[in-house]
Order: sequence, then structure tokens, then C-alpha cells
Amino acid sequence: MFSIFDTSEEIAQSDVDTAVLPLGAVEPKGPHLPVGFDFILANRFAKDFCTGKAVYLLPVFPFSSAMETRGFKGTIALQQQTLWDVLNDIASVLARHDFKRFIILDFSNYNWITKHCVRELNLNRELIQAVWVNPKQFAQEAAAADLLPDFGGGAVETSLALALDEKLVQTPLEDFNADLPRETIDYEGLLNVAPKGFWGKPSLATAQLGKQFYALMLEKTRDYVSYALGLFQEGAPIGKHEADEIWWPQEDIPGIEGSGRDWRNTLTGIADSDPELVIIPTAATEQHSPSQPLSTDYLRALELSRRLADVLGAYLLPALPIVTSWGHIRFRGSIPICAMTARRVLEDIAASLVAGGFKKAAIVNTHGGNWVVKPTMIEINQKYEGFKLISTGDILAYRGQMPVEQLHACEVEASFIQAFYPNSFKADRVVDYSPMCTAAAFDLVGIGGVSPKGVWGYPSRGTAEKGRKDLASDVADAADYIKTVFS
Repeated sequence: MFSIFDTSEEIAQSDVDTAVLPLGAVEPKGPHLPVGFDFILANRFAKDFCTGKAVYLLPVFPFSSAMETRGFKGTIALQQQTLWDVLNDIASVLARHDFKRFIILDFSNYNWITKHCVRELNLNRELIQAVWVNPKQFAQEAAAADLLPDFGGGAVETSLALALDEKLVQTPLEDFNADLPRETIDYEGLLNVAPKGFWGKPSLATAQLGKQFYALMLEKTRDYVSYALGLFQEGAPIGKHEADEIWWPQEDIPGIEGSGRDWRNTLTGIADSDPELVIIPTAATEQHSPSQPLSTDYLRALELSRRLADVLGAYLLPALPIVTSWGHIRFRGSIPICAMTARRVLEDIAASLVAGGFKKAAIVNTHGGNWVVKPTMIEINQKYEGFKLISTGDILAYRGQMPVEQLHACEVEASFIQAFYPNSFKADRVVDYSPMCTAAAFDLVGIGGVSPKGVWGYPSRGTAEKGRKDLASDVADAADYIKTVFS
């Protein structure tokens, strides 16, 4: 398995031709499960599914098109068009990088548009061999009748949560059945049908059932993906790839027993803690030279936003791992989406926060190519009276046309990776190089047009000590700035 913990060079030197995208969610799961349960499950399941396979595992995209669930504090819902564009943008980039197959592991209960998107990728655009599967459905189909219905937060999902980590489940467990057709949610919205944000019988859940469901999900998903790939002309199963496995850190982020101010907590926990401020981390999945992983900006967003949220007592959303990074498109493994797609994602996040009653939010941006964040933020502030969206400083102030010595995969980023993710730093592949040209080169030919190795600076100067000091300074500066602006 290759992942965003690998470098672009490592993926380019491989013959991997299959990419896997897990889709998570921050949706209502009742008073007993985290709103980010689907996100947590997607991370764990995707790792287990991909281990030993010759695939490129992309980061979990954290938000779903759960428009039926808007209004619950702390949850996020994208419009169908937004998710459609995210999937199409990713598929286009993968095809451009000679990936032949695109597998979508969908863990949301509400991504109705995904199936249609895959059909058109295969039959209309004929762009890539796309396969969509929702592993939780295999568990639903195998569940005994007395465990159902489970339209979110019921016996099936609660059993899975108990199997993953009993700390994910808050007690006491109560049951709720609206005694209505499931599609009533489509007509009335979940808040009106199930005011506590769940529909099912979590009291019947057990860890043993969860382990059985999880094993079945893995087995059935593997079987279905193999079957689906075999239907394509010259279809072939996914090859094997034995390598050291490294996983990104969502599973290690504290919060399950924390303040209630992040996506790992329940609707009740979020409401009880009553946070005033939301932190929205934005990053990228892009090449960072032969020595640093594709996830460098994403990992910086995770570490910075977690600490900042703790300092400010803010509600923390999952980081957006894929935004806009077209300056790196020449390098395999970089996964940008179009600027207008990223714009719609941010607009939908803001609309969800407003619907949930939030009035303040701050973007923590760690990727220099996310220019679209600034104009989007300006328009959001004009659109919603009583809601303010700021950033940790002026995002991407004009750089001018003078030559820049250090800009990307340089000393600062190398120091960060050495300090916090040393296993992903390839010390034997460090390359120093500065084209000493204007940053506008990104707009004209991308970094690949002026730096063949994707380096713009001197990563050899980086140290773990510098990385720790830099992050501490960034947290302090960002906290002071946000306090000043909102004061």
C-alpha cells in the first residue's frame, strides 16, 4: 500500500495504478456516538482494506452530502453538486497521472449522488474504471430483523463503534423508532423526524456483533471490488504490495474523552460544551520533494489546528486534506481539486455552521496555493449577517514579482516533518535547490517548470528542534491574532 505518507517520487517510481478514496462524514449519530463516527470508521476500514494491496490510498475526505441533517450543531453537509465536483476533479487528476482504477469506499448514510457520479465516470466520460461501495450496507443486510431499522446511530453502527473502541460510545443507550417510512427524512429533514439525531435500537448493540459486522464488511467489500473490476474490459484484480505500513494520525488525535469540542464527540457533548468558535483547517495533498511526504501540509494543519483549538476552547472540524494545488500537478500523487470546487466546499461548510447556530469561525490554512480561500471568505462574510469567518492572519497576501529564495519543501517544512513525523522524512533523498525566481512561476509553469525535483529552498537546514519551535510560535501567533480580531 502506498499512501500520503509516501513521497511523490516513490509513487512515481512504482507501477501502482489503483487509487482508493474513503468518504467519511460529520453527521448526526444521536447522543451516544461521535458526529465524526463515519470519518473514524473510514480511516480504520480503509487501512485494513488496502493493507497488502498495490494501491494508492488517498486521505479520507471528511464531509458528506447529508443535506437532510442540517441544523444539528457541529455537523457538516455538502450540496450534492459539491460532492459531485470533488469526485470528478479527483478522478480527472488520477487519470491524468495514469491511474486506471478509482475505488470509492463510502461510509456516509446520505451520499446519494456518489452512485450516479461513478456511473457517469464509467459510461459517459469513460475516464477511469470507477467502483463505488458502501461497506456498512453489507452489515445492514446481514443484521437480524430485530436490530433494525438503523438509519444512523442504531444497533449496527453502535456495534461497530463498540468493536473499534468502547470509549466511542456514550451511555445510557436509548432507542428511537419514528414508525415512519425512511424517506420521510428526505421530505421533512432528520431534525423534524428524529430530534435527537438518530433512528434505531442502539441498546441492542454489542462489541461482539460489531466485530462480526466489521469482518463481514471487509470480506464482502473485497469480494465486490474484485467482482466489479473483473467486469471491465481487460479488468484485473488489484495486485499485492508488501511494504511497511504507515497510517495518518486521526486515530491518535485526543478528543474521545476530551472537552467535547471536536468531531470525535456526540451531539450532546458538543451542545453541552457550547463552543463559540469553530476551527476549519485547510491543507493539500501535494508533492513535497523527494524527502517529504505528500501529506506535509495536511499534517501541519492537523498539528496546528489541534493545538490552536485547545488553546481557544474552539470546536475543531476535520482538516480538508485536498483543496487547490495545481502548481504541483506535474508530480504523481498530488491531488488538487478545482478552485471553484474548493470554494463550494467552504461555502457549504459555512452554511452548515450557520444552520447549527455558530457565529464565529476561523480558517487555519497551511497550504500556499489555496488562494481561493480569501475571496470565498470575503463573500461568506457578506452573505451571512451575524456570522463571521476569519483566518489565522491574512491568507496569501500579494507576494509581488521579486525573486523568492525559499517557498516550498524548504527548511520550515523539513523541520516540521523531522519533529513530528520522522518516519516519513527521507534524509537520504534531501535535495537543496532554489530557482531564485518569482512565485508567479506557479501560475505559469508550476513548480515543476522551474524546479525538476519540486524543491524551492534548503531542506537540509531543517532540524527537529526548529520544527517544534516553529509550531509553538505558529500556535501562539494564530491564537493572538484570532483573539485580537474577534475582540
